[in-house]
Amino acid sequence: MKKLFLILVIFVVAVSCIKESDDGDISPQPTKTYYKGMDLSFLPELETLGTQFKNENNTVIANNYTYLASKGVNLVRLRLWVNHPNQAYNLTKLKAQARLVKAAGMDFLLDFHYSDTWADPGNQQTPTIWSGLNANELAAAVALYTDNVLRELNANQIPPQIIQIGNETNNGFLWPVGQIFNTTGTNWDNYANITKAAINAARSVTPSAKIMIHYAGVEYAGSFYQELISRGVSFDIAGLSYYPWWHGSSLTTMESQLNTLTGTITQDLMLVETAYPFTLGFNDNTNNVIGLQSQVAPSYPANVAGQRDFLRDLNTIIKNIPDERGIGFCYWAPDWVAHTPSQTSFTQGSSWENLALFDFNNKVNPAIVVYGND
Repeated sequence: MKKLFLILVIFVVAVSCIKESDDGDISPQPTKTYYKGMDLSFLPELETLGTQFKNENNTVIANNYTYLASKGVNLVRLRLWVNHPNQAYNLTKLKAQARLVKAAGMDFLLDFHYSDTWADPGNQQTPTIWSGLNANELAAAVALYTDNVLRELNANQIPPQIIQIGNETNNGFLWPVGQIFNTTGTNWDNYANITKAAINAARSVTPSAKIMIHYAGVEYAGSFYQELISRGVSFDIAGLSYYPWWHGSSLTTMESQLNTLTGTITQDLMLVETAYPFTLGFNDNTNNVIGLQSQVAPSYPANVAGQRDFLRDLNTIIKNIPDERGIGFCYWAPDWVAHTPSQTSFTQGSSWENLALFDFNNKVNPAIVVYGND
């Protein structure tokens, strides 16, 4: 009995020493998850149209989610619109896809657009059901909507690990009320207050989720986030977009901008949207976003090797951000391959097929290896 007592005393003392020393708390901190993600919002529609993807052995993939998880994808980003006329990207479809993501063992990033359609720096339409509301009414409506969506996801045991409050909100959202820069002047307060209402609702329902604010680009992101922080907006992740043809073709410059940003804000960083062409050709009759040599980065040719090397180097840059502040990347629409439009197709072809991670035969590109690398 004395021996047992002595052993217990030694154990308690040892644990106490591990937890705290004269210098304060030194208990081991949990390692951050590093995300290698994809935005697969198009995938259900493409599968419904009969699109089949192939693995590196040119064999048709039976389950796209389990295949991508096996290659190292650990995060799937899904967009949510409020009420599109074609019922695109609504909550019912989101739940069905989130179940597949979770079943494959991947985490889920919920991208609230707070719009009935595409939301980006040049387009942030207020949903029809909220038209005519003032700033306070919009804040209440957004909070209630956010609350309802997350409660529904929780009830179905498919909560998101990351919640993105707005999409590419460089100029605010829910225009004109939540617009930052307009013909009447500059108004950060409405955007900040509505954003805070959404964040408060999200944290109340899903407190373990990380909150992301999304800015398209890197160069001017610091001043954008500082404006929000100065108004009491609390968030965990600065989500950034980086496309060389829109945000500067030099990865070296982008790396410098990211490192500067870490000295401006304290939040973690994620490149939540990026992509690169594996060809300048096309595979359908829809005009492509990228088709000119002048649009690509000089160091990375528009071929399968250039796409792989671009993603590899981008991943290295993010992982090397000091103090593990870079927590990953997310490739936008790697699945948006050319397809035959139909009466029910929302996308009506692809303007992105040469930027996908699958070639014109729908076989996975060599860039997939980046997901499996350490």
